[in-house]
Amino acid sequence: MRIFLLCNVLLYLTFVSYSQTADTLKSDKPKPFLIPNTQILITPPAHFKFVDKINGFIHIGSSASITVTSVEGTSYLQVTEGLTAEYFKTQNAILISTEDIKTSNGMDGKLYTLSFTTTSTDTAKKVLQFERMMLFTGDYHNTIWLNASYPTMLKKILYPALKQSLLSVLFNETKE
Repeated sequence: MRIFLLCNVLLYLTFVSYSQTADTLKSDKPKPFLIPNTQILITPPAHFKFVDKINGFIHIGSSASITVTSVEGTSYLQVTEGLTAEYFKTQNAILISTEDIKTSNGMDGKLYTLSFTTTSTDTAKKVLQFERMMLFTGDYHNTIWLNASYPTMLKKILYPALKQSLLSVLFNETKE
């Protein structure tokens, strides 16, 4: 009898645990997020949380992040004029690719993918390999500058979700 009761309790706990996990996944479906003090909307990947300190989103488990910057009074074309492989070398980064893109709402832009290393802050002082996507888009008077950084070893998992998030960016048309 005790074994039967124990099996039923374990079965119940498994069911409750699964139900909570399924509900959590449903509730974490990303929605467009209005960046504070801007007119920029972006849909972050699932499980990325907004952090005021970086004006963007962080995924703690993977060390991936997205930062959002608004550059007023300048077209993204002017901002990207000097962004060459040589310039990125001066910033300790290697240019992997440059791509002309269209955001999901049709804005033109430029997407740069860079490689760089950083040293861990723990006692091991390990050298870590990262990549960064930099997206510049906007209109003739305002630029949206997005940076998505992620560990290179997690590229296969993170790159598609991060790129989709970057391409979701748009100016909020409603004036509050």
